[in-house]
Amino acid sequence: MSLALLVAGVIASPATIDLPRLEKQLDTLCQRFRGRAGYYLKRLDTGQVIAHRADERFPTASTIKTAVALHVVREVEAGRRKWSDKIPLPPTDKRVPYDVSAWSYYLKDGTTLDLDGYVNLTLTVSDNLTTRVLREHFGTVAINQTLDAIGVPEMRLLASAPPEETRLRRLGGQFGMGMTTPRAMGALMEKIYRGQAAGPAGTEKMIRILSHAYWDDWIGASVPPGIVCASKSGAISRSRSDTAIVYAPRPYVLIIFTDNQKDRRWESDNEGDVLIRRVANLVWNALHPERPYEPPKGYERFLPTGGGVENT
Repeated sequence: MSLALLVAGVIASPATIDLPRLEKQLDTLCQRFRGRAGYYLKRLDTGQVIAHRADERFPTASTIKTAVALHVVREVEAGRRKWSDKIPLPPTDKRVPYDVSAWSYYLKDGTTLDLDGYVNLTLTVSDNLTTRVLREHFGTVAINQTLDAIGVPEMRLLASAPPEETRLRRLGGQFGMGMTTPRAMGALMEKIYRGQAAGPAGTEKMIRILSHAYWDDWIGASVPPGIVCASKSGAISRSRSDTAIVYAPRPYVLIIFTDNQKDRRWESDNEGDVLIRRVANLVWNALHPERPYEPPKGYERFLPTGGGVENT
């Protein structure tokens, strides 16, 4: 073996990964954040975990869409639905401001999508209207029962809860679309990774769709091209969040949530956006010192824009 290969092997050895040092760095970033911030990091090869505020509740924003999509996948696997089943989009006079997002909101009246289209739009571009259709069609309570069945009762979809679900509606007023802890979201992503959230075909499909995220400028932008990152992010004024499985030589699940942010600007240098990028970059470089990575100069010119669609 050449000296270069020997040195690379030593550098890449799991024994050289200093997780306590990484934990201290990440905790410091979270403690200095102007708001509340938490994370959960688990190495999927060794089972090692570091975390900060991982058992506190945070608003999920759009990260709860992973649970909505997973429920649909399980219904298809169980034979109760088909991937090709069609559901019409609501007519334009039944679309509300919260539904606005690229892209289905702008489709013409009479448009019908199948479950394949709904799930892909919900996860890849975080489409709000397709998400509303799915949760109303399949039911918020049923989706939460799926979360119970796979062992993450700390996570809850709250939007579209029926009137009799007073607890969900009360929590919805506090957290919005959904709530979770970073640890619970980490458990969900790990179950998808290990094929335990659905059957083999269903979990593989979830991974493939999550790996095609349009909004890839946070955890997704922290890893080198060629590394598969299956992720789902979320953002509301008070909160930023990103959740990911990173398929690397030392694979990991990384969950980052913020809440009660002082900075509520919708700009790429929002403090929540910056925190997520810093945490994600530190994690990659700490776990893969043999392959350090920083986004190239000028990458910010190509951040996702949402397609530039405006409501007219």
